Amino acid sequence: MIELAALTCRIGTRTLLQDISLRLAPSCIAVIGPNGAGKSTLLRLCADGGRHLPRHSVSGTLMLDQQPLHDIAADALASRRAFLPQQHAEALHLAVADILELAAWPHGGSLPRESGELATRLWELERLLPRRYDELSGGERQRVQLARTWLQMRLHSVPAERIWLLDEPQNALDLPHQQRLRECLRAEADAGALVMFSTHDINFALRTADTIVALKEGRLHASGSPAQMADPDLLQDVFGVAFDRLAHPVDGRPWLLPH
Repeated sequence: MIELAALTCRIGTRTLLQDISLRLAPSCIAVIGPNGAGKSTLLRLCADGGRHLPRHSVSGTLMLDQQPLHDIAADALASRRAFLPQQHAEALHLAVADILELAAWPHGGSLPRESGELATRLWELERLLPRRYDELSGGERQRVQLARTWLQMRLHSVPAERIWLLDEPQNALDLPHQQRLRECLRAEADAGALVMFSTHDINFALRTADTIVALKEGRLHASGSPAQMADPDLLQDVFGVAFDRLAHPVDGRPWLLPH
C-alpha cells in the first residue's frame, strides 16, 4: 500500500500539488483531471518519492508499506515498481529486442526467453524486434514501452507486491491496443497488484478502474467508485465543460459525453 499524507510539491513559486492525502491499496486506480492538474507529478512522486525531481520542493509524507518511499533503495524499488512516463526519449538507437531486455535489469539477470516471447505476442511486436526504436511510429513505441513495463512487473513473482504507475498509457494506441491495455490493467489488479494510471478518457477510466481520483489545480477534488464519479456536475467542476450521462447500449453502465 502507498500512503500519502499532506503531500505538497512546488517548483520555485509554483505549486504543482497541494496537501494530497490518499491511501492507495492494491486495486486499479485512475487519475483524471485537466492539463496541469498535477497528474504526472503525482505519479512521479509515487514512483520514487521525488528523487528524480531535484528542482522540486516536496513536503508531507509518502510511505510504501509503512516505510518512507525515498528511503527504499532504487534497485529494490525497481524490482517491484514499474513507472511508464508520459514522454520517452526519442533518440534511442537500440533495437526493440534490446529495450525489452532492459526489463530484467532490476531483477539481476537476463530476460527469460518465455517471458520475452509472451510479451512480444501480447503487444504484437514480432516484426518490430530487430528494428531500432527511433525508427518506429508513436503507437509502436508506446507498445514497446508497455511491453517493457509489463515484463518488469511480471518478473516480480508476487502479484500482490507489484506496483504499476502509468502516465497516460493510452498515448498513440489504436483501438485494439487500447482494449489490450485495459485487459492487462484489469488482469494485474484482479491478481492483487496496485495499478495506477492517468488518462484524459473519462469512459476508459469508468470502465477500467475500481477507484477514480480527480485532481484540479494541484488539489484532490474528489475520489470514489466509477458509479460515484460518473456525475456530470462533478466532472463539470473538474474540467469546466458540461457533460451528458448516458447508459451504454450493451451493458447499461454510465457513459459520459461532453457537450
